[in-house]
Amino acid sequence: MKKIAAILLGMTLVLGGCGGNGQTAATTAPESTESTTTAAETTAEETSAQGVYKAGTYTASAQGNNGPVELSVTFDEEKITEISIGKHGETTGISDAAFEKIPAAIIENQSLGVDTISGATYTSQAILDAVADCVTQAGGDAEALRAVAVEGGGEAEKAVLADSEVDVLVIGGGGAGLSAALSASQNGASVILVEKLSALGGNTFRCGGAFNTCDPERQKDIPMTEALSSTVEKVLAHEDVSEEHAKLKAEVQKQWDEYKASGNTMLFDTPEWHALQSIDAGDYEGNVELVRAFTSNTLDTLNWLSDNGVQWTDQVSTVVGALWNRSHQTPNNSGADIIAALETNATESGVDIYLDTKAEELLVEDGRVAGAVLTNSAGDKVTVKAKKGVIMATGGFSANVEMRVKYNKQWEDIGESLTTNNTPGATGDGIVMGEAVGANLVGMGWIQLMPLNSVSGGGISGYVNSSLYCNKEGKRFVAEDQRRDVLAEAVLAQTDKLFYIVCDQKEAELRGRTPEVMSYMVENGLVYSGDTIAELAENMGVPADALEETVKEFNELVKADKPDQFGRTTWENTIEVGPFYAPSFSPAVHHTMGGLEINSNAEVINTDGQVIPGFYAAGEVTGGIHGTNRVGGNAVPDALCFGKVAGEKAAGN
Repeated sequence: MKKIAAILLGMTLVLGGCGGNGQTAATTAPESTESTTTAAETTAEETSAQGVYKAGTYTASAQGNNGPVELSVTFDEEKITEISIGKHGETTGISDAAFEKIPAAIIENQSLGVDTISGATYTSQAILDAVADCVTQAGGDAEALRAVAVEGGGEAEKAVLADSEVDVLVIGGGGAGLSAALSASQNGASVILVEKLSALGGNTFRCGGAFNTCDPERQKDIPMTEALSSTVEKVLAHEDVSEEHAKLKAEVQKQWDEYKASGNTMLFDTPEWHALQSIDAGDYEGNVELVRAFTSNTLDTLNWLSDNGVQWTDQVSTVVGALWNRSHQTPNNSGADIIAALETNATESGVDIYLDTKAEELLVEDGRVAGAVLTNSAGDKVTVKAKKGVIMATGGFSANVEMRVKYNKQWEDIGESLTTNNTPGATGDGIVMGEAVGANLVGMGWIQLMPLNSVSGGGISGYVNSSLYCNKEGKRFVAEDQRRDVLAEAVLAQTDKLFYIVCDQKEAELRGRTPEVMSYMVENGLVYSGDTIAELAENMGVPADALEETVKEFNELVKADKPDQFGRTTWENTIEVGPFYAPSFSPAVHHTMGGLEINSNAEVINTDGQVIPGFYAAGEVTGGIHGTNRVGGNAVPDALCFGKVAGEKAAGN
């Protein structure tokens, strides 16, 4: 069956786990959900005599990932001529490929037997089901259309990998892989990139795109508060853990002393403070050298991305679990924006990209990783020889329950009782292939849960600055600006392992949520809403008096701007401007901190502590950077920084 290639153009996405945004696709929505011509007017037998269909436009809806997906289908007597997407609550970025490619494939092939889009399966199926409904309304045979075979020769089949020789082979088409491929190509190498799924992007595509970096220009208007100062003092007071940690801490102490002596009131931040805070957040299990290499390159990588078409807003905030005001965003709060820019530039730079192409094993010649054996999109085994290097960028193993259970040493239950909000491609393939050629694995037992996995289906943002978390009793239970593992553990202890994020209209507007988007989410039950806190509590099903008192106390804490009883130090706006909103969340498996050991040049290290020649890795397939807990907003810069480095080093090999 034909595979549908996802073209990642103009896509937007909210933070992974925060649900859909309620925006409609770039087509005209039908005025109602009733068909303009009803099936009752003409039976299937009657239409068979006249033609295949009763000509007209029909509308229907089917359940997608975040709620109903509405569409309209126009028929002439012989065929489907147009499919227009209407109202929906699907997450743009993740769903856009389905909205673009599925209708086009249905029309091109006059078939409902097209493949769904990997990573957007529920959206794809909703489109197919709603179109089938319209087919039935028009007097057609939906089951017969499902049986129509879709032959090869389409767009995805135009690029089938054959036996090849290239300078650099990149395995994995997410943020790490695309940045590595682009970097290698820009440094003069010929590059092949393979991706086992039908679309590029990986977890970078699915996430909100938060990118942590020290950035004095964008941080200049953020004040340094007493609460934030206490955070610095606390981390600096930690006992020395190693010689490398002591050296890093001494550098930050000097910077902090100079900052205080200067009388500066702007937010204190440096690459070294970013590194020290990340090491502290990972319980000092992270490799100091790697973390320093990461944080010292984030701003350069951000600017490199800008040079390659990625846009960033001027606003810097604190995404959930980021711990500091250094989280940058694309205008659409979307990792898909980053993927689109990287793909465009990689293609223009000459990178050959092959989808539906899975690496099976690495080739080793004379002690050097020299290529890989792969299964191409036609199902054939092929070999790619890489003269300069192979870069592994296949992501982690959040979607592999067996591996999670095997390596977990952090959580009581990490098995099937927990879902994952990662790409379905995160099955640990690169870790297995790397281990087979002698790569050392580090940090495999540390698995991060994302507390913000949407239960209700909607969300306002992943930022903590102006929101509170409350349980089903209407009470706060944790410092919202804490580490993600702390947040997840606290949520798991609440009733039904569920919590709500309460915010107001001011926060919704600040995060770009239009009235139309909010109305859609409220009408479809994706978020709870109320003109007053009491009304919000009633709709949430929590005690009104408790929630009112919780919001009152929260507002007083914001005004005091000091650490509270839970230790929260990040404050911005009160929750006072109605309407008020509250989506619900529960934890999901989100990031695996362990993987292939690398050095600061992104070279893979073997079990004897030596570099494996010709073998590089970047992104979540690697280990040793985040320790026991990944700081929110560190994953994207980690993947892209080391991807860029891997490409440069491999190309120069």
